[in-house]
Amino acid sequence: MFLPVVNVDGAALVEQHWLSEHKILNKRKNGNPAFYVQCGDENSGVDLNRNYGIDWQKGNLKNKTELCSDFWPGEKAFSEPESRALRDYVAANKKSIKFIINCHTSGNDFIWPYNGREPNDLESRNPGMLAVFKDIAKNAPFPDGVMKGNSYEVIGDKMGGDADDYMLSTFGIPSVTAEMGFFGQYIDDWRCSSKAICYEILRENTRWIEYVFKNLTNISEHVISPEEV
Repeated sequence: MFLPVVNVDGAALVEQHWLSEHKILNKRKNGNPAFYVQCGDENSGVDLNRNYGIDWQKGNLKNKTELCSDFWPGEKAFSEPESRALRDYVAANKKSIKFIINCHTSGNDFIWPYNGREPNDLESRNPGMLAVFKDIAKNAPFPDGVMKGNSYEVIGDKMGGDADDYMLSTFGIPSVTAEMGFFGQYIDDWRCSSKAICYEILRENTRWIEYVFKNLTNISEHVISPEEV
């Protein structure tokens, strides 16, 4: 299954702003209107990839800088309809889903769980899974310069409430994030600087994604579901 966007309201707001103002809104979070007065169009909402029910960390509602930041995690885990919808879909189809790839921009990174942990306890929580991710990291044809590991190893930051962490921990499904493209290929970190650059980013990343698809049978042999641990 290919899901083109999870943050549908945020994407719609960006589109509407372009049509009315002819400017692209630098909108990262969803369309939750709860703190619109404090934060405005661009900075209100919830960071959906901090909203999942694993290592979720409560933010400070009284701190406007934190509330209006790009990484506001919501008032509680799964407070947002988008994260609940994805959680429920995966739960209903967990037997047929073999691998999850969350595609983000930008950073040129291949990031695996657990992003809320330092040191990373992946091997003890999901025996054999680290070998799967390292095989992909070693043998798949990634673009030059891709950094690989969990978020702490790649960017020096722990991220609670992460979607990949939740999917692997809860359902035993290998889940990774692909931060596609270099920072210099984007405007404001996420808008392609040109159509040609967009195509190039997709072309370069399609190759390693195809490697994952072609090796799903081997990957499945290494997966141990949470019920088996």
